[in-house]
Amino acid sequence: MAHSAQNPWRAFAARLCLAVILVVSGVSLASTPASAIENLRKYAGIVVDAKSGQVLYESSADERRYPASVAKVMTLYVLFQEIEAGNLSLSTKMTVSRHAAAAVPTKLGLRAGSTITVEDAIMSLVTLSANDISRVIAEHISGSESAFAQRMTATARALGMRNTTYKNASGLPDGGQITTVRDQAILGIAVYQHFPQYYGVFQTKAFKYGGRTFGNHNRVLGYMGAVDGIKTGYINAAGSNLLTAARKDDRHIIVVAFGFNSSAARDQKVRELVSEYLPKGRRGTYLANARIPYPGRAGSAPVAVAVATAPAAPREPVFVRPMPLPGFRLQQLVAANGARPAPGLAVASLPSAPAPVAAPVPAPIPDPVPRDTAVQAVSGLAEPTAASTPDYTGSDVIAAWLSDTYELGAPPAALGQTTPSAPLSLDLGVTNSTGAASSVSGGWVVQIAAAPSEASARAILADAATRMNFLLDYRPAIVKVDANGQTFYRARFVGFGDRGQAETTCNRIKANSLSCLALEG
Repeated sequence: MAHSAQNPWRAFAARLCLAVILVVSGVSLASTPASAIENLRKYAGIVVDAKSGQVLYESSADERRYPASVAKVMTLYVLFQEIEAGNLSLSTKMTVSRHAAAAVPTKLGLRAGSTITVEDAIMSLVTLSANDISRVIAEHISGSESAFAQRMTATARALGMRNTTYKNASGLPDGGQITTVRDQAILGIAVYQHFPQYYGVFQTKAFKYGGRTFGNHNRVLGYMGAVDGIKTGYINAAGSNLLTAARKDDRHIIVVAFGFNSSAARDQKVRELVSEYLPKGRRGTYLANARIPYPGRAGSAPVAVAVATAPAAPREPVFVRPMPLPGFRLQQLVAANGARPAPGLAVASLPSAPAPVAAPVPAPIPDPVPRDTAVQAVSGLAEPTAASTPDYTGSDVIAAWLSDTYELGAPPAALGQTTPSAPLSLDLGVTNSTGAASSVSGGWVVQIAAAPSEASARAILADAATRMNFLLDYRPAIVKVDANGQTFYRARFVGFGDRGQAETTCNRIKANSLSCLALEG
């Protein structure tokens, strides 16, 4: 009896200890995400010849993985659809909502109520991987991020991505947002074949906005004079991901590599795959069986599309979409284009394979358009206004902060054939294989501590970002350093465009009674 009576107290004590641990770490039980996601940080990779459709290499290509920020490639694909259809232009201004402004941790930092052009939105996604601007795009096109995610999923199905489901436009943690590297390879081919006129944006190395410079997160960009950028991604449960392509000597391959402990290990594996398989790629035109069906065009894919139930008048335009448009967008398009929305839905039949076509030649997007007042939101370091403060708590925001700050869940599985990089137990910043830090943009970082343990360095970064919201504009990084027989961990924020910006931020940190050092990494 005495033993059984103690069990409830033991259970209570265990729960109390867990609560204390979480609170000390800066996470309360109340803020735990409603739907926790399992740890899928396991290696999966594939290499596909974009000209023949042949799979040159694969490992766990059909196993479930989280896309992380690679999801933004589909966000851009849908945006390109809207531009091509004439519904948007590169100069179209999109308004930042409170929901968009609240996104963390990687963001452009626009205030609620400000606007951003489509062109600047594109650039912010391919370089900075801005979560706030992903939401801006989603809400402008579909009215809400959840509705946009449904369109992303429908578009994926139309492309042939049968094992992919999207839940948001940014890739922030969500247990229902899953994909496979095989599906992402399809998207990597499609975004080139369908939008060659915009494909060049993925090769952007830096983006200047509001007096700041944001460097591309992809450190493999330009490797062998062949690698395109496309998109990197990271959340804790997925590890470091990359969807990229290599084009050289009339060859074109797609490389997808997910589930790495560090960006350095991921980049090393991708370089190995490019070196080995690019020379084996097919030369010549893109074969018919390598072409990806274009969603939203009647007769192009077995997907529900809007078609007229009665014969349309000659040359009268009819909307053909992968899914119904929200009412407010439909009215905008009717007013802008004079088109007649189709009253019914039908399912198009599977077409015969299209004839071979010549490789499209990517063209850069037009010259930048004038910026608007949104530039003021990122040109300085002023605190966000009250209008940008969210009046709700989203579980994805909590999960995103955890994923980029804490190491949660079971340890990742072995990486199989992946050649290991230097032993970095945590890769929150941009690091190379030696463990030395490098800034996301401009080479400047702000270091706030050199802690004796990784855990204490994490706690310092989390505390600093909690106390000073302006630090959420920059990416936390921990760098392991071995010197004179001792190991310590540098706690840093990276992503500064120049020395002045880093020093200004450091002065603001010092004003909050915390030491710091601005230095060139």
